[in-house]
Amino acid sequence: MQATPSGGEVTVFLEVNELYAIIKVQDTGIGIALEHQQRIFDRFYRVDRDRSRSSGGSGLGLAIALAIAKAHKGNIQVQSQLSLGSTFTVRIPL
Repeated sequence: MQATPSGGEVTVFLEVNELYAIIKVQDTGIGIALEHQQRIFDRFYRVDRDRSRSSGGSGLGLAIALAIAKAHKGNIQVQSQLSLGSTFTVRIPL
């Protein structure tokens, strides 16, 4: 993982209720500053252009994930704090 350092953790949770399948991906990585969180799902947007370029990021991963969720009439949300990690929540209607 690009945003989770060695020794960090990535955990995936699945919850199903009457209306939604809810998938949460939580990491103990570097986190995302609040001012960037509104744009991270935009195509080609990279929070740190230098780091992303050196690690091969194109800024398309989250845009593709959001497009897939929307194609299934769902959505993705992010909660994140710098140095504490991020949680991405995908909700797909059943």
